[in-house]
Amino acid sequence: PLIDIVPVQRGAIEGRYVCQWDKDSIDDAGFVKIDFLALGALSQIHEAIGLIEKRTGNRIDLSRIDFEDERVYDSLCSGDTIGVFQVESAAQMQTITRLKPGNLLDMAHEVGAVRPGVGVNHGVQEYLARRSRKKPVTYDHPLEKRALERTLGVVLFQDQVNQLAIDVARFSPSEADRMRRAFGRKHNEALIEDYNRQFLIGAKRKGVGEEAAQRIFKKFNGLYMFPESHAFAFGVTAYQAAWLKYHYPLEFFVAIFNQQPMGFYNLETLKEDAKRHGIRVLNPDINKSRSKCMIEEGALRLGFLQVAGLGSTSARAIERAQDKSPFTSIGDFLERTGVLEEAAFNLAGAGAFDCLESNRRKVKWEIGLRYQPINSQIPMRLPVDQDAVELLHPGEWERMQEEYGVLGLYPTGHVMAKLRPRFNGSFYTSKDINKLGDGATIMAAGLVIRRQRPHGKVVYITLEDEFGHIPCMVFNKVHTQYEYTFRSAFLIIKGRLSHREGTHNVIIQQAMSFNALEKMPRSKDWC
Repeated sequence: PLIDIVPVQRGAIEGRYVCQWDKDSIDDAGFVKIDFLALGALSQIHEAIGLIEKRTGNRIDLSRIDFEDERVYDSLCSGDTIGVFQVESAAQMQTITRLKPGNLLDMAHEVGAVRPGVGVNHGVQEYLARRSRKKPVTYDHPLEKRALERTLGVVLFQDQVNQLAIDVARFSPSEADRMRRAFGRKHNEALIEDYNRQFLIGAKRKGVGEEAAQRIFKKFNGLYMFPESHAFAFGVTAYQAAWLKYHYPLEFFVAIFNQQPMGFYNLETLKEDAKRHGIRVLNPDINKSRSKCMIEEGALRLGFLQVAGLGSTSARAIERAQDKSPFTSIGDFLERTGVLEEAAFNLAGAGAFDCLESNRRKVKWEIGLRYQPINSQIPMRLPVDQDAVELLHPGEWERMQEEYGVLGLYPTGHVMAKLRPRFNGSFYTSKDINKLGDGATIMAAGLVIRRQRPHGKVVYITLEDEFGHIPCMVFNKVHTQYEYTFRSAFLIIKGRLSHREGTHNVIIQQAMSFNALEKMPRSKDWC
């Protein structure tokens, strides 16, 4: 039993246990530690395959798809990677449009390159420059060639660190792996200094000069890199996800909606990307929706679980009532489902009762009249028609704000389309920016969908408007000046456009916030 070998405590979740030793203590004791990853992307892919089979009758075996499909690689190289496992972050989008993968080996290099341990030595930029033949492939010593030739002389994978130590400094395989692990430990200065001394001694015995040996040793660091096998496995999965998105976008997006929360983007951004792929997103409907999102006549119908305040118990109750007969009125729905008043109001705000009554204010009024708490006294069945009042239909702006609030997205449009009349002709949209030259000064506005700050050097902010995305970069001085402004949901920016090998960014110089809607989906931030 594990309890006889290491200290174990009960976890917060029933039936789970936690080892009280950390990874370093486990390693010191000589035990094998294996990580099992629970990846939402695998659930998404599995669900998409099931949806495809249900619609077409064809069960796809992703191990037998065409892994050299030029159309899929073209979509990846264009940066169409929202929702695609491992290649959807801002850094991956910027890299993949420059690396331009054309096979699974390239996909492994793409996945492996955008890791902290590679970026710390400017490895990504160096690899891309060598790949595009802007720089020659060079080595600090010929002994590096066996380890680094396949990645153009740049360390991309953990395995290469071990191989360099073996080839350059005569480390045994176990010694090399212990050194690599030492870099990842806290308070490791003395340990690294000792390994540095051993490395220089071993390198000297193999005829490597001290200066070259030091340059090679500086390529080792404790920041995270993938093992090569890991990068290949993830590269294959990334391609499979991209293949599904290209060939079966409807099933791809239905599955990713159902697997939320996962990935880099909120539902509003995923919805906009789905629209760019020709997919209509439909509001929930009390007589057509089910708990999860589903395919309906070539469109994506939102499920009950997308509605705030509506849990799985209430969703199943609605399904059971649906299965018996369609709902014919608001009262019929409330009586047969027993959902809470707040959930019913949120369903109204999401447009789920539009099939019975298009005036959402009237729906809410009737819910308020007819709702009875479960524990209250059973009321007499009295007509309430005399209590009805004539209410104006809510305007589009009101409907939009409420849908953002209860669904986290606006299925039929985008907030920036409604705000566009506020901005004069000097403001550029995302589709305009692509046509401008390098160095152009622009002003733009948008909804902030992502903030990212890798290594604390540059902040990456992505704005979204009704046409697409505006990728932005903020350097430390400007970020400090507008730190609180950058926390806003909506931004107006002024900056300089920078084009680089098929990618573009706006280097923000000035920023200001503006108020639009109170209830907006939150951006996904890594700052």
